[in-house]
Amino acid sequence: MVFPSWSGAVVPAYRGMVVEVPLHLGAMPGAPGADLLRDALVRFYDASPVVRVADGGAPGEILLDRSAPADDGMELFVFGNAGGWHARLVARLDNLGKGASGAAIQNLNLMAGLTETDGLVLPNL
Repeated sequence: MVFPSWSGAVVPAYRGMVVEVPLHLGAMPGAPGADLLRDALVRFYDASPVVRVADGGAPGEILLDRSAPADDGMELFVFGNAGGWHARLVARLDNLGKGASGAAIQNLNLMAGLTETDGLVLPNL
């Protein structure tokens, strides 16, 4: 069983959130590698107008840049260790956008039969 962990950090930013889920790949059936997990996420979110899965390269900075425009989208990252037995699934989002308010708009759109992205700000997708 996988349990998410939370580690608080104080940074000079007024918005932005990084959520991590550590995975012990060796304990999973078939012991999948980080690349296999990333590929599965890419396939699952391929048509999503809101979620983007980052390629295997490491980002310059995982925290939301202070000057970044408001964004109702979310980026997913998969990081694996050199031995291949651990991975971290990381989500980066603008909690003042994709947080509760953006998610509420997205869900109301779906419930009302509207386009999922109506009223959302998605500059990076």
